[in-house]
Amino acid sequence: MDLSQIKAVVFDLEGTLLDRTKSRDKFIEEQYERFHDYFVHVQLADFKHKFIELDDDEDNDKPYVYKEIIKQFHIDRLKWKDLFHDFEMHFYRYVFPYYDTLYTLEKLSEHDYLLGVIANGKSKIKQFRIYSLGIEHVINYLSTSETVGYRKPHPRIFEDMIDQLGVLPEEIMYVGDDALNDVAPARAMGMVSVWYKQENAELEPLEEEVDYIITTIEELLTILSINKQKKGDN
Repeated sequence: MDLSQIKAVVFDLEGTLLDRTKSRDKFIEEQYERFHDYFVHVQLADFKHKFIELDDDEDNDKPYVYKEIIKQFHIDRLKWKDLFHDFEMHFYRYVFPYYDTLYTLEKLSEHDYLLGVIANGKSKIKQFRIYSLGIEHVINYLSTSETVGYRKPHPRIFEDMIDQLGVLPEEIMYVGDDALNDVAPARAMGMVSVWYKQENAELEPLEEEVDYIITTIEELLTILSINKQKKGDN
C-alpha cells in the first residue's frame, strides 16, 4: 500500500496511547486498600472483578458503579459517594502510557505528521489524560463525544477530526484497539485503518476492515518508513 499520501495519524486514547489495563488495575488495587477497613469481608479479586464488570471504561457513570458495589457486596458504614469522591480525588494519579507512546508520537510529529485523538467521554477528563501522558505538545486536535455530540463509531466524530485537521479521509491513518469503535468506522470513512491488537482482544475486525495490524505503537514508524528518512527527503 502506498502511504505517501498520509498527512495525519489519528489515535484512540484508552487502550491505544494509554495503558488502560495498568491504569485501571492500579487504581482499583489502591482504592481497595484505602477502604480496606470497610471491605473486610470482600476479597480484592472480587472487588476488582465487579468493578471491571460494571465499568464501561468511558467515565460515564462511576456513581452507578459504586452504587452497585455497595449494594452487591452489602457494605455497611460506607456510602457510594465516599467511593466516588475518592475516585474524583485520585483518578488523575493513575494514567500510564505504553512504553513507546511518547517516543512514537514525537517521531511522527518530527516528520511533520498532524496528530489527533478521538475519544468517547468528557473533554476535561480526556484533556487531562493527554496532559498526564506527557503528549499534549504533539497533539494537534482532540475530538470528544462530549464536544461533537456523537460517540464512536458514529461517523460525525470522525468527520469532526477530518474538518479540524483540514485533510482528506484518505490522508489519515487511524489507529485504535477496538474493532467496532475504531477500525471498522475509520475504514468506512476512507481512512487507512490500523488495529492495535491487544492480548485480551475479544472482537477482531473483518479482513476488509483493517489495513495493518500492530502489537506496539512503535511499529507505526516502520510502516511509515520514518526510521529511514524524513518525509519529503530524497
